[in-house]
Amino acid sequence: MPDYKLYYFDVRSRGEVIRLLFHLADEKFEDQRIQMEEWGVLKAEMPLGQVPVLEVDGVKIAQTTAILRYLGHQFHRAGTNAVECARLDMMAEVIQEFMSAQGMGSYSRVLFGLIQANKEQFFKEKVLPDVEKYAPLVEKFLLENGNNGLLLGDRETWVDVFAAETFSKIIDYGSPDALDAYPHILALINRVFNHPNIKKYVAQRKPTPA
Repeated sequence: MPDYKLYYFDVRSRGEVIRLLFHLADEKFEDQRIQMEEWGVLKAEMPLGQVPVLEVDGVKIAQTTAILRYLGHQFHRAGTNAVECARLDMMAEVIQEFMSAQGMGSYSRVLFGLIQANKEQFFKEKVLPDVEKYAPLVEKFLLENGNNGLLLGDRETWVDVFAAETFSKIIDYGSPDALDAYPHILALINRVFNHPNIKKYVAQRKPTPA
């Protein structure tokens, strides 16, 4: 197997889903958690001047979805044919749009205190409208695949992990009842986070502000 090194800050945010995928696959990787005082130097070494970045045998790959897609294929957590892969890509684009939407895309900066705003009010007025726009789309995909709590087939894919981590943060950092109207998303979160490998990792994970 290649030598993997993940560069990201010591928080969940956009890097945690990559860590979860490694743990799901039970694959070794170096989890390089960047401290802010290091970032000024490291930034110039990153392909796009940002993280997360996955280094594979010395080659650096940026962008969360590009990294996840690569690892999904490496770990056999992708589609079994071109059409299935395209459907997973379609769903991943929905998740990515959700993460980049006006409210959701700014919420982590609010949680970190980089944007001065009342957290509860921002969540209610800015984030929940994004949830109400994108969660029904994901709920629809899950419903089409039956009652196994997955987006495609009967085995967790990289997009299942992507969706579960993204929506779980709505509960963890927003409101525990924010997804009650979307039982299939809740089932997906439950299935992914109860996978033995992920459950073991999360049990040892320290809390972070976002």
